[in-house]
Order: sequence, then structure tokens, then C-alpha cells
Amino acid sequence: MIDINCHILPGMDDGPNILKETIAMAKDAVDQGIQTVIATPHHNNGLFINERDAIIGATDYVNSKLQQEEIPLFIIPGQEIHIYPEMIDDLEKGLLMPLNETTRYVLIELPAKNIPSYTTQLVFEMQIAGYIPIFSQPEKNTVIMEDPNQLYEIVKNGALIQMNASSIIGSAGKKVEKTAQQLLQGNMVHFVASNAHNMKKKRLNLQKAYAALDSSARDVFQENSELLIHGRPVIKDAPVRINNKGIWNLFK
Repeated sequence: MIDINCHILPGMDDGPNILKETIAMAKDAVDQGIQTVIATPHHNNGLFINERDAIIGATDYVNSKLQQEEIPLFIIPGQEIHIYPEMIDDLEKGLLMPLNETTRYVLIELPAKNIPSYTTQLVFEMQIAGYIPIFSQPEKNTVIMEDPNQLYEIVKNGALIQMNASSIIGSAGKKVEKTAQQLLQGNMVHFVASNAHNMKKKRLNLQKAYAALDSSARDVFQENSELLIHGRPVIKDAPVRINNKGIWNLFK
């Protein structure tokens, strides 16, 4: 398995503070059958600044330690970027980094309680510039929880969506779990990732999440993660608006 959003690098954001905690997360990942993790430190979210070069250096350091410990996990560099209008300029300047450094997939975090008015325009402009925006954990955004169809136009216009494992298994709360089901129903999810930060409340849980999905959804999400790290086009169906009268059960 591949985990495309994991805060595993030590001392960079609200993930592990020290290398020992990173090593524990790495061992847990291997136990779950994960072979590759994209390290995605928060950037520009009001608390943390983690630019491209710092992330690449930290990734190389952790990989060397994992080799010394004989832990069969490979970490590749990425970044979870809090949305802002000048993202394209900073991508071109080399301050921001697509996932796996050389792909065109860019992981973007929405605010918790709103969707900025420029979001649709940014999605359009990023694609014109050759980038593919992926929004992380939109099922936890309060606007989308109230109306999942708020995400419809964003996905229809070319954005991709990464859902958290915790949202699928219910450990992020019932309302988030319901929104997760609705977004799956509407073909508005393209990846599942752990978004893990530690070995306590925000654990990997990727194995459990995949086990909770039906086999067809699981196969697509796992294949998409593989396609992503190689910079290839991913599998996606046309999104459909959510019918709030009923929720199709895509979980087992």
C-alpha cells in the first residue's frame, strides 16, 4: 500500500516531535502493509512554514535512519499546502512542492470552516499551469458537512479529492463519517490516505479504512495512489450531485 498524506517527518509540524516517534510510525505503517509514504508537512497554515528544500532534506535524513534500522518503508517528499491565491507563483519559484517532488499533483488543505471565494478560479488556473490540485480531507470542512454538493463544482472542474482513513472508519465523528459516505456516493473521492500525525489519536488506520470499503472502491483508491506517485493520470468517474434522501452504502 501507498499512503499519500502522512505527517511522519520529525519536528516539522504537529506530527512527531522526535525521530523515535517517527520510527514508531514507520513500524506501524509496515505492519499495516504500507511500503511507501508521502511525507506531507503542513505549509502556510498559520502555524507552520515548511518549504521545498527543508522537506527534501528531512526526507533524505529519515530514509537513511529507516535503512539503518532495517525498516522496509520508503518515504518520498510532499507538502500539504493551506490554500492561498498565490500558490501557482510559489510553485514556479520552487517554494512549494508537488507530491513526490516531480509529479504535477499538489496537495491542498482548505480552511476548516469555509471555502475561499477564489477556490474554483484557482483550480482552473492551476490546471492551465499544468498542475493537478488535490484537496485533502474536505469531509471535515463545516461548509461541506452541511452541504456536500458544495464540493461538486470543484470536482467537476478538475480537482481531485483525498479522504482521511479516520473519516471512513468513524473515528473522526459521526457527522464526518456521514459526509464521507455522501462524497463516496457522489464519485467525489479519488484517494484514501491516513493523514496520520502520531501513534495516539491520529494514527495511520489505512488498513482499517480499506477493509471497511467495498472491493471495487478499495481497488480504485489503491491503484490511484500508485498512479499518482508515478505522475500518471488517475482513475475517476464523473461526479454526481448528492441525493440527501438516501445514501448508498459503499462500505462493507
